[in-house]
Amino acid sequence: MHDYAVFGHDRAAIGRWLGFISISIAGGISQILALASNLSGVDAFAKATITTGIVYLVLHWFFNKWVWKIPYFEVPNINGTWELTGQTLNDDGTTKYDWEGCIGIEQSWKSILIHLKTKNSQSESYTATLSRRFGPTGGWMLSYSYRNEPELEQSHELNSHKGYCEIEFDKKLTVGKASYFNSAGRRTFGVMNLKRAQK
Repeated sequence: MHDYAVFGHDRAAIGRWLGFISISIAGGISQILALASNLSGVDAFAKATITTGIVYLVLHWFFNKWVWKIPYFEVPNINGTWELTGQTLNDDGTTKYDWEGCIGIEQSWKSILIHLKTKNSQSESYTATLSRRFGPTGGWMLSYSYRNEPELEQSHELNSHKGYCEIEFDKKLTVGKASYFNSAGRRTFGVMNLKRAQK
């Protein structure tokens, strides 16, 4: 998995709030410990400092794993498997050939990985951004760069290459439409239609 950006979502502010909550919880824990065991002020401070770090790590882990999925934080949850049909296009926009595959997306608050698999090749993302699409249709746009490797039995016909893809998801995050282009090894482009199979 690799880092990704979500435009309009302030991760630094979330980090500050997690820090503030950690300090508050750790302060309460140190007070309880001091009262319970008659610790000196120095001992209580030392335990509070250690406790703050531990509390922050625990809160950050929970947020990164689950809490970010709460709609309030406005980070779209596109985790899961997406079935797709694709068309590679000619320069005049006609279909060169049709193909099928699936995209598996693994996502946390900080990291993401987009893995596309077809009969002939596989690709994995190495950069990604998410941005909200405003207007009556709404939804989200996922933009990512990827590396593609042909399956072993196809390596004599297909070349490894890099490419770029944009997927526009609907508001309910159940379907998506995509466009892509390849370079540095396979100069092709096309479109894809995605449907969520499972989260």
